[in-house]
Amino acid sequence: MKKQSDVPLIHISYECILKERFRDSDSYLYEIACSISSLMEAGHLSMRTTSKKTYRTSPAREISFTRAETTATTYVELSDAEQLEVRIVTPEGTYCKAFYYAHDQELIEQHGRGIISTIQRISNRSSNGQNGKNNWEA
Repeated sequence: MKKQSDVPLIHISYECILKERFRDSDSYLYEIACSISSLMEAGHLSMRTTSKKTYRTSPAREISFTRAETTATTYVELSDAEQLEVRIVTPEGTYCKAFYYAHDQELIEQHGRGIISTIQRISNRSSNGQNGKNNWEA
C-alpha cells in the first residue's frame, strides 16, 4: 500500500478572462498555474492540452514545464472546452493521470487516477469585466 506522501499532488490556480463576446455566448481564456509535488526523481511527466469542440478541434499540444528534483511547475492557457492532461509514470511503472476540463468559467477535474488534486479559482483584478459585464469572484 502506498503512503499518501508518495502520491503526486497537483495544485492548480487559475483565472478566467473574457476573451471575446459573441452573439449568444462568451469565449473565455483560462490562465492556469500548475504545480506538481511528490514526484519521483526519475519518473516521467507529460502535460498536454486537447480540444473537445468538434467544430474547432485543434491538435494536442505538449506543455513545457520546469522540473526540480521532486516538483514541476508550468503556466498554460486554455480556451473554453479545452482539456489539460497530466500523466505521470513512476520508476516502478505506476501510471497516474488527471484530466481537467475548462467550461463556463470553471476548471473541473474530469478524471483522476493515483493523483490528488486541488483547484483554486483566483478572482479577477477588477470587479467590472470587459464590455461592462461583472466578473465572478472566488
